[in-house]
Amino acid sequence: MQALFEKLEHGIYNLARMRDGATKRYRGFQIPWEWMLDNGIVNQIKLASVKLAMKYMRRVSSELEAVGGSFEEEELILQGVRFAFRVHQFAGGFDMETMRAFQELKDKACSFHIQSHNQNQQQQQKLFCKTISC
Repeated sequence: MQALFEKLEHGIYNLARMRDGATKRYRGFQIPWEWMLDNGIVNQIKLASVKLAMKYMRRVSSELEAVGGSFEEEELILQGVRFAFRVHQFAGGFDMETMRAFQELKDKACSFHIQSHNQNQQQQQKLFCKTISC
């Protein structure tokens, strides 16, 4: 998903650069140029990328439930948040459904952090008890 999104992102940025240069020339020659504005296919692509981010975050959330081990969970959370951030920047925001998926991922990250913190405290307590009994 990330590789496909990168291709999409580069394609849209290249299209925007081309559009900016062509718009000035088209206006000069009185050629219609309004069709090149962001209200057409580019907006549809950005909306589709937001839907992709939502599906990606939901997939990460479901994978978090299946994966054991703190390093794997942390890496999955980071991947999901990074991808979501890139799409958010590209598309100019999220819709409500994608915001809910992001909130779900955030909640799981918070619970992971609390669980990890509790495990560290338990390990420190065990170590402390072993040292005192010696």
